[in-house]
Amino acid sequence: MITSKNITLFKKSLESISGLIQETNVRFKDEGIYIKSIDKTQIILIDFFMPKDIFDNYSVEPSLIGLNIFELNNMISRSFESDKLKLELGDNQLDISLTGTLNRRFNLSYIDVFDQEVNVPETKYSTEIVLKAYLLKEILKDVSLISSTLTFKVIDDKFIVEAIGEKGKIETSIPKVKLKSKKNIFLKFSLSYLKNILKSIDNDTEITLRLEEDAPLYIEYYIDNLVLIKIYLSSMLI
Repeated sequence: MITSKNITLFKKSLESISGLIQETNVRFKDEGIYIKSIDKTQIILIDFFMPKDIFDNYSVEPSLIGLNIFELNNMISRSFESDKLKLELGDNQLDISLTGTLNRRFNLSYIDVFDQEVNVPETKYSTEIVLKAYLLKEILKDVSLISSTLTFKVIDDKFIVEAIGEKGKIETSIPKVKLKSKKNIFLKFSLSYLKNILKSIDNDTEITLRLEEDAPLYIEYYIDNLVLIKIYLSSMLI
């Protein structure tokens, strides 16, 4: 059984990944909840960890279940901020209790799972960029005026985002970004995927980006400094 008097963090965590993946394996381990999953398009990989310390009670046998995260998020989104959450792993379903102004109980059936864990890419990244989420969101809004793709460039220790389309071209740099790089980098990505990844991230959240040629874009951030989310996004041919 897992219980929490603060449902907000659990809700925000589900919101952050439910728009990226739907059906996934969920591992309950002694140290917390893990999700490693690839979306249906094989373009995004999610590596998610929710430590047991965020819960008031975390008493569950190590186990692996399959869940539709999109449907779980729909159920949890019905909660009030003052609700108390209780999760119980049944034989065939996850029992979800929300108690407060209303007392509600949901049952979410398990789905078939694969025992084999998704392999997270082992890559040595030459470039790391740290910035606030709102800055990248603003850049993506600009890009959407011009193109459906964008290129991340690191040239002479400067981070530049460029987009070229039928309407023209836009180039943006951030003067005071935290940047460490061993070489120049040019990588192209889908605008829609990046917007989908960023839409649930709070504006003041600090995001770490790592870039390397012939490797997926690495995105890392914390929710309330507790829940760790790592995302790998495949690049496009330039």
